[in-house]
Amino acid sequence: LKVQTDSAWFAARPSGTEDVYKLYAESLRGEEHLRQVQDEARAVITAALGDA
Repeated sequence: LKVQTDSAWFAARPSGTEDVYKLYAESLRGEEHLRQVQDEARAVITAALGDA
C-alpha cells in the first residue's frame, strides 16, 4: 500500500520474516509533520488489518 500527497507519502508492506508490517514515510514539511504522517498511517493500517 502506498499513499502519496503533495507534501508527504507513506508505504506499508508485510515483513517477509516476521508477523509485522514495515512502514516507510517521508514528509517534505519537517519532523513534526512526519510524526503526524506516521501516526495517521498506523491508524489506517490498524483499521485495514482489523486490529490484527
